[in-house]
Amino acid sequence: MRPVVINLSRFAHDRGMKGSLHVMRHPAPANIDPDVHQLILTAILETRLLRFTYHGKPRIVEPQDYGIQKGTANLFTYQIAGESSSSRLPDWRKFAVLSMSNLELLDQTFPGSRAVPSQRHQEWDVLYARVDPSQMPARPSA
Repeated sequence: MRPVVINLSRFAHDRGMKGSLHVMRHPAPANIDPDVHQLILTAILETRLLRFTYHGKPRIVEPQDYGIQKGTANLFTYQIAGESSSSRLPDWRKFAVLSMSNLELLDQTFPGSRAVPSQRHQEWDVLYARVDPSQMPARPSA
């Protein structure tokens, strides 16, 4: 089944939003709870923070990309708070959606897409959602 993309430019314009706004409707992967799938899509569309537990550690992230890589549903994020055993925060993290628990959509928003070290996001077999790159904050002038 192909995703249905609805252009909501007029909606965005009427509310003073910048950039293009698209809603992707795509069924959840077979092994992912449809409510979790929808929560992640909403967080990316509305650039809202997510809070969840992963491997027993609390995480607060800016979700950037969500899709399938080598048969696994993953969420590519910029983790801004919580705990991590791999490196200091904030930093880039990829999470297997099936290993996430206590997922919560927060009211707090984030500025949008971030530049990643390789200057590109992850490669995906199936991409369900990506933060609009036009929402990337402007770099401060030198």
